[in-house]
Amino acid sequence: MEDTSSLRGPLKQGTEGPDGFWFDLENKILNVSASEVERYVYCPMSWRLESEGVSAKGKEVEQGIEKHQQMHQIIVEKIEAQNEFTRNIVIWSWWFAVVLTLAADTAAFYFVQDGLIDSELASMIGKFLVLLALVWLILAIVLLVLPWRKWFGWNEKLLSSSTSTSEIENNLQPLNTPLELGEKGWFTFGRPEALILFSAIALSLHGIALTFAQNRSLATFALLVLALVWTLLATTRLQAALTANQRIKEKDIEAGLEELGDIRYSDGGDSFLLEDENTGLRGRPDQITRIGEDLIPVELKTGKIPKKPHKSHRFQILAYLHLIESMTGNPPPFGFLRYGTESVYSIEWNEKEKEKLFDIIKEIQRVTVQGGAKRDHNRPGKCESCSRREDCPDRLKFIPNQ
Repeated sequence: MEDTSSLRGPLKQGTEGPDGFWFDLENKILNVSASEVERYVYCPMSWRLESEGVSAKGKEVEQGIEKHQQMHQIIVEKIEAQNEFTRNIVIWSWWFAVVLTLAADTAAFYFVQDGLIDSELASMIGKFLVLLALVWLILAIVLLVLPWRKWFGWNEKLLSSSTSTSEIENNLQPLNTPLELGEKGWFTFGRPEALILFSAIALSLHGIALTFAQNRSLATFALLVLALVWTLLATTRLQAALTANQRIKEKDIEAGLEELGDIRYSDGGDSFLLEDENTGLRGRPDQITRIGEDLIPVELKTGKIPKKPHKSHRFQILAYLHLIESMTGNPPPFGFLRYGTESVYSIEWNEKEKEKLFDIIKEIQRVTVQGGAKRDHNRPGKCESCSRREDCPDRLKFIPNQ
């Protein structure tokens, strides 16, 4: 057997705190990642080898990385489809409102022509609309020129995001980050100015038409044709929205996300890091979904689907559950552990599981300071499945069944 003395010694210097967690010489708590928890529970020697810079090897590792990247890309594409669906529905609603307005104008011209509405009254209404449009235009110019956002401290979001249930959702890098104007200064153009200008233009057109249209039969026909054209244009937006909605369903089926709630976060490699300053635990779950008012971590595992969740995988999802609780103050009732796209296990979160997790964190911190990591099992098959078996001096020889 190879010399293992270099892998038995301490990695850092530190002392144990009153609660059993360990601190370095600068009195900073020793950090432990959720991935380290998973590796240590699988085998302390695998954890130690990773701490020494020994990378995981094997086709399974490469396939796992590829699967995670594919899953993240699918989720991003789903969110893009959701944004496209929302955008087209909003545009369709605006365009349909234009259709209704044109239809109302057509009816007004028709009734004026037939004498059901007095022409002088129609002309008076038209002048009033023109005057109102002028007032709105002046208001839009004033809002455009003056730095009123800075005065009121208004940070406008052009694309609204879902209502956050806690501070963590404000800190996480969401998949659909709102576009913000911020507290801008002079000549800032935003949604209020656009809405007021659009209203001013619409009012002025209606007012001018009611006031100056001489041949109301021709005007009625023109408005009717224009309403039909806008109806066709609105139909294209509705079709685009339906197409985007179909893509959303396809992505859900492709990724197996149909019953996992509203995915709010996906780890693409540079996502926000969840941290607990009291225990030193940190990590990035594969996804975070929201079911009701609860934020639920989701961890994806590739490879062979087990009959029940592996212990090491359970502890990793427990770590993410604690991180969400520590950052939000609201304990999630469970977390999702996924094997492939079809097998999903619900991992319960309670005080008993929290104590088990804390014991593992303290043990990792202790071994980091005192050393003593070693293989904690006598299962050759487990060593054979380890992605660091080639560099492990403690590995057991695997003898296949004849």
